[in-house]
Amino acid sequence: MKNTICFRRIWTVFAMAALACFWSPVDAALPPGAAVNYKTLSKSSARLRVHIIDIGVGDAILIETPNADEKHVFIDGGKAGMTTTLKPYLKHFVGTNRIDLAIVTHPDFDHINGMKTDYAVHQYWDTGYDSPKLGDTWRELQTLVGDEPACEVYSPISGYYQPGDREVIDENETSDPTDDVILQFINVNGNPPFKDPKTKRKFKESERRNNASLVLKLIYKNVSFLLTGDINGRNKDHIGATFDDECDSVEQFLIDLNTQELTPTAGFLAATVLKAPHHGSNGSSSLDFIKQVHPEWVVFSAGHEYDHPHPDTLRRYGKAGIPTSQLLRTDEGDSTPEDDSVRDGMGDDTFVFETDGMTITSIKRVKINL
Repeated sequence: MKNTICFRRIWTVFAMAALACFWSPVDAALPPGAAVNYKTLSKSSARLRVHIIDIGVGDAILIETPNADEKHVFIDGGKAGMTTTLKPYLKHFVGTNRIDLAIVTHPDFDHINGMKTDYAVHQYWDTGYDSPKLGDTWRELQTLVGDEPACEVYSPISGYYQPGDREVIDENETSDPTDDVILQFINVNGNPPFKDPKTKRKFKESERRNNASLVLKLIYKNVSFLLTGDINGRNKDHIGATFDDECDSVEQFLIDLNTQELTPTAGFLAATVLKAPHHGSNGSSSLDFIKQVHPEWVVFSAGHEYDHPHPDTLRRYGKAGIPTSQLLRTDEGDSTPEDDSVRDGMGDDTFVFETDGMTITSIKRVKINL
């Protein structure tokens, strides 16, 4: 068993087309049933586990790799910070181990507050986005990262990786490289344009910051998860079916890369599971993007504070052929614009995906605050 994490770079070449099986959809697991206590899940697994944690408003994702030297990857941390929801959850699954890889997709407060953990961190990634409009929380996190002993900092990530590049985050000690757990880089641009090059639509500061999201694809054998941060793909004020075909911004850029034949990025958007961009905002999940990803499962990490996911967004997923039973939401049972008495609950709709690399073997709905 290896004592330290060892990431191995894979340079994507045209011959990677031989691994196209990674991009093929697999048979769907059953939809998750009633929530179970997170403590009923074992503290480690012989299968890859991806936790999309119900943190209320924001994103928080934990990845547990399946090999003997199990790694822990923590992506974003939600708006509320290290709460009684997130802290015990990480303690149960990570224990006293360190976080092998911490990733901030972009410096929105609903993604970074919970990144200030008590865990030692071996390696840290972000896109290097900067703006005078970023608040004190982001500056505090940067200071913590800089002060972390022996932490390898990769910022901006574009200085190390380009779209299509792959990194082994857990190397199975076999002669078969397809047993490795891999992160593929999809969007690494920490300096996005101030307006869309095609439509000339000017982006607000918040839109531009969202467009700087680090987008990654987690690959384990035949199963993959597309993790999208808050990338944009359309004008959120354009409501109704008339605008279903509208697509610009980062989503259009990724579609263009995805459809270039015989390139390292050809076909890299297709995934088994999609973490919906920007919590299901109407400014994301353009119809063409959904079709390019062609997911079997979609998870909306959302909270009603911003009325996510938007009804038009849900309709576009349906139009793309994804059954309602396979659209999973962390805001189930939370407040609605019509009834805010329940508010944004945390911890009652976490989704844990397990896979042996051949299929999604199970999806559990997990309740944390019991």
